[in-house]
Amino acid sequence: MQNYKKNYLKVNLQFLFFFIMVSVNIKSKDIEARDIIDKNLPQKFNYMKNAVAIVKLDDYNPENIRLALIKIIELLELENYFNNKSILLKPNFLAPTKNAFTPIELIRELIQILKNKTDAEKISVGDSTLTKRFTSMTFKSSKIRETCEAEGVNLINFFESERVKVKLHNPTYEIEENIYLPKEIIDSNLIINLPKLKTHSGYVYTGAIKNLFGLLGNKMNMHRTHKNKIDFQKMLADIYFAVEETNKTDLPKTMTLIDGVIAMEGKGPRAGKPRKVGLLIAGFNPAAVDMVGYTLMNGNPNDLEAITSVAKRTELPVDISQLEILGEKDVHKFIVADFKKPNVSFLKQDRIQDSVFLSKISEQMMKISIKVNRNKCILCEECVKHCPAEAMSRKNDKIYVDHDLCIECYCCGESCPNGAISTKFYLFRVLPLLLILMGIGAFLIIWLVISIISNFL
Repeated sequence: MQNYKKNYLKVNLQFLFFFIMVSVNIKSKDIEARDIIDKNLPQKFNYMKNAVAIVKLDDYNPENIRLALIKIIELLELENYFNNKSILLKPNFLAPTKNAFTPIELIRELIQILKNKTDAEKISVGDSTLTKRFTSMTFKSSKIRETCEAEGVNLINFFESERVKVKLHNPTYEIEENIYLPKEIIDSNLIINLPKLKTHSGYVYTGAIKNLFGLLGNKMNMHRTHKNKIDFQKMLADIYFAVEETNKTDLPKTMTLIDGVIAMEGKGPRAGKPRKVGLLIAGFNPAAVDMVGYTLMNGNPNDLEAITSVAKRTELPVDISQLEILGEKDVHKFIVADFKKPNVSFLKQDRIQDSVFLSKISEQMMKISIKVNRNKCILCEECVKHCPAEAMSRKNDKIYVDHDLCIECYCCGESCPNGAISTKFYLFRVLPLLLILMGIGAFLIIWLVISIISNFL
């Protein structure tokens, strides 16, 4: 009853201003480069920062992958870039679900190129997912463990790593001044970031910048601390800058290669559906790479704070026309016009301008709600174990969501092995009540009009 009273008040406010909100002219502003007071932007952020290499790759045939990777090396002039470096590959091993992790074939071919065609000093592979146990399980199920053993490279579960505090100086931080990184990241000369092109039911999109979240060992705490989606995305950007803070050279420490051969649409990052894009996307500035990645999903990069946060601090316009596209130069012919993105919106601070009031209304209207599909749920309680806000619970052989506690991080969906968790707009969750209120309102208006007319007759 109390929940219905809460919903009643919320819906009334939402309903009164719904049409005002949708009539507002919503525009995405290009992000201007931020002036860094008394500091010069280090050269490592300027090195090929506008360049993004795009190479066609239709399948995961090892020979085709090898040729595509060699083409990327040529386009980005990387022939001597790997020499004498300790290199750590950071794939996405969110879950052992098909298409939810970076393909083993791609990782294997990259390792073999680094071993046989460069003078790389050392090669390692590392990641962490939700927990230490979950990561180990994914390593085994995805076959990355046996692949690394066969190739003679070290596989690292970052939950088992020693942590080193890195303080952000230049560019300065936006949310987290101190980021705790695995010692292996500090010790490496080059990080090759290997995300998969996917949607994310909590944050719309996961790519180059979001994939670096796997470096942290305190993910649950970060979700609890940064419940606001805008702040969370800025924190993701801070992780990238923390990695580069450990870099003492004039060349970038982080390079990104996104697998966009078979992307994931819909209920990503784990339970979505495969969607062929047929591309590998690579570059040094993760914001530039994500601009291309999200554009291919028919999205506007200006809508995502993670992209704009990195872009403005590296003095990169959030404008794909300003990028130097290498290889497949016409990005627009690869855009998937009907790419299905999750029900999440307004992840950019300036989407509704000049009105804090309207911004608050839009935030409520576009808020997402977690839904558990009872038919798919196998009661494994992984969602309960991995919910940072402790909003999930099991009662009478059903999983329940406390929507007042939920922080919309979608860790529950990431951990669900059966794709039983999805999102929908909060508005749709309270739609039945909204329709009842609209009906009552219409009845009252009609009654009022009839009463007024009767008094005049």
